[in-house]
Amino acid sequence: MRAGVGLACVALLAACAPAIDHPVPAGPRFESSEVRVVAPTGWELLSSTSVSYGPGEILLYVANESLREDCHNVGTEISCRSPLADGLHAGGMLVTWVASTCVARSCELPPAPLLAIGNRQGVRVPNDQVCEGTGFTEGSAYYVTVTPQRVDVLFTCARDPTDATRSAFLGFLDAIQWRIP
Repeated sequence: MRAGVGLACVALLAACAPAIDHPVPAGPRFESSEVRVVAPTGWELLSSTSVSYGPGEILLYVANESLREDCHNVGTEISCRSPLADGLHAGGMLVTWVASTCVARSCELPPAPLLAIGNRQGVRVPNDQVCEGTGFTEGSAYYVTVTPQRVDVLFTCARDPTDATRSAFLGFLDAIQWRIP
């Protein structure tokens, strides 16, 4: 009888325990006065050397493939290229993080359901504008309101990503910690 009661208690506790949806990242770290990021285990993280990207600035790249510097000096000019040497391989994913300043209506997020991204709210919309030349099969943009005058965009390009790749990326999103109040 005691064994049956004990087994029932263990089953109840297991049923009440929260499910782990995706792994906690334990890869390379990026820290600034504005944000702390930990890449998924086995992924690479690279700070961008570019000067600007339209109204914003590329903050960093995160990928489950090898990354190279995106920009370098050629005489007095700056030459920029994809941080992927050979595009995406099957199962590959590249995240390009752009920090953008904005004013008034330009700070509004695209219409989509809100979701938690780290310690902020954001939306996910289909978008492949930064994926050209990578061999991608799907692209998305995660828009995140950081402050009333700043919206960060995490552009994702993937080539036939596995469930493990998707799960690692979601764990990465959960672990982002903006330090701006």
